[in-house]
Amino acid sequence: MTNSQSTWIIAGATSAIALQFAQITAQRGDQIIVLARDKNKLIDIQNDLRIRYQCDVDYLLFDAEQFSDHAEIAKKCMNIAKHPISLLLAFGVMLDAPASTHSAEQAVHITNANYTGVVSLCFHFLPYFKQQKQGHILVLGSVAGDRGRPANFDYGSAKAALVPFCEGLRASLYADNVSVTVMKLGYIDTPMSYGKPGIFLAASPHDCALACLKAAEKKVTEKYFPWFWRWIMLIFKMLPRFIMYRMKM
Repeated sequence: MTNSQSTWIIAGATSAIALQFAQITAQRGDQIIVLARDKNKLIDIQNDLRIRYQCDVDYLLFDAEQFSDHAEIAKKCMNIAKHPISLLLAFGVMLDAPASTHSAEQAVHITNANYTGVVSLCFHFLPYFKQQKQGHILVLGSVAGDRGRPANFDYGSAKAALVPFCEGLRASLYADNVSVTVMKLGYIDTPMSYGKPGIFLAASPHDCALACLKAAEKKVTEKYFPWFWRWIMLIFKMLPRFIMYRMKM
């Protein structure tokens, strides 16, 4: 890991992985700006990090689906930032019921929260990254994006769309020395996955956050976490369609 200070902007800061990420980066002395919808939780995070690590922490209210506010949020973050910025995009939503039972409004909500919000925020921060000529953009994806399944094809397609978007974003920022990393996450022990059927070998949010930070600072383009999901998904992607259509997954 680098020893130079950064300003980490953490969007979706109230999620379990983001909370651990904020603690890890705050502990080493980085400035933290946390973004989320719940003001009370943001204040709690700010107070906890300040007391625990004596670090510089600010918060801003942020809704991934309120696209008209994203330009102002990016501008405010840059006014607050004391060091070169890096960006963690940790927000998203997944509904419990099978995708085929979702309404059109729910499907659009899933798409906006998991994909369009990422696109919007990245484009508003893009000029700042190009200007500073350094930094990391870290996006939390999912192994659900590797292949469409009846259980969650709206969520999976939104996560899948992140990969080519980030590939193009990475290429556009290559000359500016800005890395773009997509983490393809398997099961993590978070409220989003707790109690769901079929969950196995769920990794801790702390281990996941640490792996995310290491991957970003090593400028890894894509990384599966936990590691064994690379091989699980390789097998899964090789299954013929006629088998996939008969599997209740």
